Amino acid sequence: MIRRFAAGSTSLLTLLSLFVGLGSVTGSEHVTANFLVRAATPQIAQKVGEYAERWRREKALEWLGREMPQWGKKCPLTVTITPGGSGGETRFAFDNFQILDQQMEVSGSLERILNSVLPHEVTHTVFAYKFRQPLPRWADEGGSVLSEDDIERKKHDDLIRRYLAKGNQAYRLRTLMTMMQYPNTGEDVITLYAEGYSVVRFLVESSNRQTFLEFVGDGMRPNIGWDRALQKHYGLRNIEQLEQSWLKWMVSWCNPQARLQNGSTGTNTIVASNTAMEGNQTSRVESRTVRDNPTVIRGSKPDSSVNSDSRVERTGGEASRPWSPVVDTTPPATSTPGWRPLRASLGQPVPQ
Repeated sequence: MIRRFAAGSTSLLTLLSLFVGLGSVTGSEHVTANFLVRAATPQIAQKVGEYAERWRREKALEWLGREMPQWGKKCPLTVTITPGGSGGETRFAFDNFQILDQQMEVSGSLERILNSVLPHEVTHTVFAYKFRQPLPRWADEGGSVLSEDDIERKKHDDLIRRYLAKGNQAYRLRTLMTMMQYPNTGEDVITLYAEGYSVVRFLVESSNRQTFLEFVGDGMRPNIGWDRALQKHYGLRNIEQLEQSWLKWMVSWCNPQARLQNGSTGTNTIVASNTAMEGNQTSRVESRTVRDNPTVIRGSKPDSSVNSDSRVERTGGEASRPWSPVVDTTPPATSTPGWRPLRASLGQPVPQ
């Protein structure tokens, strides 16, 4: 049975206004080895095609350790230049672990498309090539956000810290890791993107991208599952121990001492103990460039006409601060299948 699946639906509200209000993109086409680019002008089509091929090579090397072979069928890539928010969507048709079709749409300013939207959407194609099936939303979107530029990663990092400090907004990881569909509300979609990115970043920085993908592959196997996959690849007992380690990592400002250590023996062990965290609350802030004009985050506003997520414009960003000890750490019940909106919290921010 053919399974049609949309990934990276990051600006459907914007796209609806464009494609419904203005009609489909007309203009020029540019053909590359793997893409058929449609844009308003030949210059834009050529530039986007060049960057799409560049990101295809770079993201495959980053995530897979090798380049992908040339696709047998070129991926249509529709480009819409807009002065407002940016976003994209990549649709796949899977059948019996084969990719029958894929289509990509991107919109926004040319700069945002080239440096943020394209690497995100291309990463979805890398994951599709690796697994030949839909991934859990947290892994697919979190990994794709990790492929974006500093502006987007900084925005998502600030968001998840704000949500954890606010309380009752972040997902318990046992809930998050089994979500195969996007949530129904825009706020929950934004939470999924931000938290998924943070957890993916924690796991990738604790090991590497290839180990992370092998973990995801094993976690999706019914005969292995997420708990045994964590034991195999990260030396963790279960999702609850991952959750505690990730939260302590967030409390510690991503302190390297709270990461999984990559020893020469190839064995990963958790060192994010309370003792290690209490003695080191020094902040570690990465150098990032934030533009003065509004930036955008991946997520959606509630809208009855949209079944997926969109990108929502937001200005500024809450400065990162140390956080209080973890609260609400009771493991969630697992008897109820599907999405259970149980939340985790880091309590209130510690005053500076």
